[in-house]
Amino acid sequence: MKTIQTVFGRLWRRWLALSLLVVLAGCATGPKMVSHAFSFDGNYDKWADKVDLLAYSYGDQYQMVRNDVANPRSPVFAGLTKLPPGTGVNGPMPVGDFLQVKWRLQSTGEVLEERVNLQGRLPEDMTDHELTFVIDGRQLYVFVVTPRRKKSSDEPPVLKTWRSQYSYAYEIFPTLRKP
Repeated sequence: MKTIQTVFGRLWRRWLALSLLVVLAGCATGPKMVSHAFSFDGNYDKWADKVDLLAYSYGDQYQMVRNDVANPRSPVFAGLTKLPPGTGVNGPMPVGDFLQVKWRLQSTGEVLEERVNLQGRLPEDMTDHELTFVIDGRQLYVFVVTPRRKKSSDEPPVLKTWRSQYSYAYEIFPTLRKP
């Protein structure tokens, strides 16, 4: 009788240990990382002299793709009244579910904010793609830049973003125009 109890006891403990290991491994994996880029440049796109960038967030799973003057991601940005008009982050990172941008019109002081749901707007595979935005007064434009390069960069940008001069890009907000 003791032999059966001992065998079941060992099996029970092994099953419990294996179950805990599976649960812990599932928790430790985190979000799926995809090599892609998030960037914007208000100087090249010609909006930095008309608006002040106050906050941006490409999803909420990766600190390097969000910043806010009210709650800066680094002491370097502490005390600023506006954020720098450009940034670029490349490499493995989670694909964001949303893009949120907050800006102030310099001419009126009006503060605007837009939150764009990116689900269904981004390509299924963001590998080697780039997400960028342009602010044009009261309107936010969001673009996906593909890894496909243009044959000639002598042409002016097709879209509002300077990135469309060198690579094929398409608008995903306010109008969804997939290629």
